Amino acid sequence: MTKEILDKLCNYNDLSEKEINYFFSELMAGNLSESISAAILIALKIKKPSKEEIFYASNYLLNSLDLNLSRNNNYIDLCGTGGDGKSSINVSTISSLILSSLDVKVAKHGNRSVSSNVGSADLFEALNVSFDKDCKDALDNIENKNLTFLFAPNFHSSMKNVAKIRKDIATRTIFNVLGPLINPLRPSHQLLGVYDSELLEPIAETLMLQGLNSAMVVHSFDGMDEISISDKTHIIELKKNKINKYVFNPIDYGFTLGNSDKLVIKDVEESKNIFLGIIKGEVRDERRDICIINSGAGLYLTNNNLNLSDCFKTIQDKIDSGYVYNSLKKNLSL
Repeated sequence: MTKEILDKLCNYNDLSEKEINYFFSELMAGNLSESISAAILIALKIKKPSKEEIFYASNYLLNSLDLNLSRNNNYIDLCGTGGDGKSSINVSTISSLILSSLDVKVAKHGNRSVSSNVGSADLFEALNVSFDKDCKDALDNIENKNLTFLFAPNFHSSMKNVAKIRKDIATRTIFNVLGPLINPLRPSHQLLGVYDSELLEPIAETLMLQGLNSAMVVHSFDGMDEISISDKTHIIELKKNKINKYVFNPIDYGFTLGNSDKLVIKDVEESKNIFLGIIKGEVRDERRDICIINSGAGLYLTNNNLNLSDCFKTIQDKIDSGYVYNSLKKNLSL
């Protein structure tokens, strides 16, 4: 079937669910040659994956975990595709920690750094936050501490079979967008940043197909896969099965535009110190503001009674009062 799949992609035709399932089952099992695997992945990239193809692929990888979980929960994941090349502070990880201090149940799915200086796993490790080994660990932690870190290699072990191929072809493929879509706990809410504005609509539509209750897919004018503090941000919001597109401007919510250069970090120790400085009230610049904005967006997605302005103010007040620091100190032994 691989020849038919490749021919179809080369003629710019979308693959069916059966064809996607066949390709991914053989690919993840290591049954395909490197040459045919690379050819199909590159052909799919050139054609550009449709929302259905992304959905079928993410569904296959989720179902292969055999965890029998639904999206009937109130968990949220804050993550990005990576690949924006900014080497900025770990916005989604810091925002996840802040949200968890407010009794929001955060199912953070991530890995070590690939394209940036510090990945979510690197920062969690520096903070002595444990990596969940299995679904039981994850569910226990999210219920007892409001935070779980699902270290991707512990759950998607078959990814090792495509690691060499991805490295050899040295270009972005469908796998670069699948990571944020295959959280094993299947959260019902998601704040998802993408490295390219062209991905906004297909990823938002994929999240709708996955059945999420609410989501934001974001890409900033200055190229970040976060809601930026230094420029406007494209946002596609999914709520109540409806999609709304708009542009977010920090100035409209009382923030001062920051300098993106000040968001760049060199190593995990610097990222850890910035995080601690933010929650202790010692860092009060654009690094704090971008985390307030993104954690505020996460709070908004999980709370139907608050608008964005309310959420930003809540996060600011909880940091300033010491509530966030004291809560995290207790839960995470900071």
